[in-house]
Amino acid sequence: MPKFKPARGKKRASPTPPGGLACVVLVIAGIALVMLFLYFVLTHANG
Repeated sequence: MPKFKPARGKKRASPTPPGGLACVVLVIAGIALVMLFLYFVLTHANG
């Protein structure tokens, strides 16, 4: 009779570096800068 080994779960991959967090921060900062730019353009539009 063959010997059966208990099934082992796959080893987890190494934790991914937090590169996604930096991307989210850059996107939020970009949106904030665009909103700030639009605010100044609209407030000074009448001359």
